[in-house]
Amino acid sequence: MRIEQYDPTTDEDRVRGCHDMIVAAQQQDDPNVPPPSLSMLRGWLAQGFPDEPQQCWFATGDSGVPLGCYHLALPERENRQNGFINLLVGVGARRRGIGTALLAHAARQAEAAERTLLLSDARVGAPGAAFAAAVGAKAGLQEVRRILDVGDDLRTRLPGLRHDAAVHATGYSLRQWVGPTPADLVPGVCQLNMAMEDAPHDAAFEPISWDAARLRAVEQRSALQGTREYSVAAVPDGTGEVAALTQVTVDPAGAPGWAYQQITAVTRRHRGHRLGTLVKVAMLEWLGSAEPSLRQIMTFNAAANEHMIAVNVALGHRISDYFQSCELPVAAAIALAAPG
Repeated sequence: MRIEQYDPTTDEDRVRGCHDMIVAAQQQDDPNVPPPSLSMLRGWLAQGFPDEPQQCWFATGDSGVPLGCYHLALPERENRQNGFINLLVGVGARRRGIGTALLAHAARQAEAAERTLLLSDARVGAPGAAFAAAVGAKAGLQEVRRILDVGDDLRTRLPGLRHDAAVHATGYSLRQWVGPTPADLVPGVCQLNMAMEDAPHDAAFEPISWDAARLRAVEQRSALQGTREYSVAAVPDGTGEVAALTQVTVDPAGAPGWAYQQITAVTRRHRGHRLGTLVKVAMLEWLGSAEPSLRQIMTFNAAANEHMIAVNVALGHRISDYFQSCELPVAAAIALAAPG
């Protein structure tokens, strides 16, 4: 087996090879949602998250047949002890030791970058979860993916949900936009993103700090991916503050009718005013006209995040799958490849 690094900004064949393996494995690995589009994957591999240098590696057999791949992010601002890995073995190449070899290879790259811990996640019940358990990875935070069915039933309930939320949300106005954040809201959106620091997270994970440069870099990646980014914010009247924010991504190149819920958060001092519900309902009303073909929105929440889960349950989200975070010491991953 050959494991070779590639540049996702120039090596289209490798990017397509990774995407082909993801699509082929979707029924085994994550059958309840569609795979990412090629353009979304390409943009992520090419740019990733700001201030997180990354490596992309591709494994082939003797005849050049694709066997697997992995993506390794090595953050420079936060989480400097961690490496974040996404590893995939092609469906036809599984249970042959290829995953273990790729993991050990990634661990050596992480060790060279002075990392001590590898972090990832896997869908509960999927082959990836079984692999994580087999190599001795420690299970961490559990997340729940829910799916909201967008149809007539939801649309008939939205006015009542908005009215109930608005009663508790006097003194706030709504702002909405597509694409990059308006300049006057950038500081508030950065602060809002940092409000996620008190959301449940693994002890080994250091929450992300935000500034204008990081926000703009994330928005640039979205442009590279070709997605449409919808945002709705609640702003206290007479201030430049952002009290609550929800964002949804629509990928025109992806599966028809699907969208991805991104952040929904409320700053601590503005909680208790039903702002989370208010911005999410306003978003759904907007998407009803802006994206009339929308039928499902997928979202993730930590299983312990009771407040946001309550909002999603009230809207009608149904549980799709559970995901488990996993962590493995770099030294233990390297040892997997040791003889004997």
